[in-house]
Amino acid sequence: MRITNSMIQSNATYALQKNLQSMVQLQNQVSTGQKYQTFADDPQAQSNIMQASGSLRALDQYQKNISDATSRANTEDSVLSQLTDTIDRALSVGTQQGTATSSVSTRLAAKAEIDNLLDFTVSLGNTKYGTGYLFGGDNSTTAPLSNTAPFYATATPPSGAHTTEIAEGQLFQSNHNAKQIFLDTNTLQALKDLSTALGNNDQTAIGAAVTSLTSAQNNVQNLVGDIGARVNQLQVTSSNLDALKTNLQTFKSNLSEVDQEQAITELVSRQTAYQSAMLATSRVMGMTLTDYLR
Repeated sequence: MRITNSMIQSNATYALQKNLQSMVQLQNQVSTGQKYQTFADDPQAQSNIMQASGSLRALDQYQKNISDATSRANTEDSVLSQLTDTIDRALSVGTQQGTATSSVSTRLAAKAEIDNLLDFTVSLGNTKYGTGYLFGGDNSTTAPLSNTAPFYATATPPSGAHTTEIAEGQLFQSNHNAKQIFLDTNTLQALKDLSTALGNNDQTAIGAAVTSLTSAQNNVQNLVGDIGARVNQLQVTSSNLDALKTNLQTFKSNLSEVDQEQAITELVSRQTAYQSAMLATSRVMGMTLTDYLR
């Protein structure tokens, strides 16, 4: 095969250009910290990076949803704690006034306290969260309860619940509605019955109302346990998402970020090779046949 000066020049130029391209790529990697500057550098890797980025954005949103759901659940837990104290006080008053030694006057005074407890319980049911009502269910813009039977302020009892997505395809109900807490437990009706019984000076009815309140207290405690379980579920889910996020960040980092120490070492090596190649090329390109004929 006949080797010409033109071929030598062409091969030398190509080799130098390739070396220079590698140097530029390494310089970009060192300066940006990223392996790839364009999608064309490695389409498959870039596609995986984009998928990982999308998954990380989704995880961030799930974490925000969990934070909001946790706040709602904790607010309900606080309300249930206050409701428990309210029922305890009503039970104490009812028990005291259910004896034969109580009089009309003491029972009327007790009725006034129970009426206050009833109003306070309704206010708990109308607790606001942000711009809406926490226990409003599907209708969070309207106060769900009133202090007169049947105790709901809207045309129908509060229904539905606030739900949010805490993981892919996993919807979570963050809190109960007012019907579940104040009506289904019979709390409001029991308080109202006790108030009526005290006003009527009816010892038998007072005893029946106390029994209803005791049952309501048990029902509320069941909700306390349920909301506690929900908070635990949120904590577990959040921990799982944190672990998944860490894995995804590591995966994305391995794909997209360069090892700076390794990249710098390789850049220095490429620079040395480039300088050596230029020196060798300059010597070869400067040689002609006349150099041997002199």
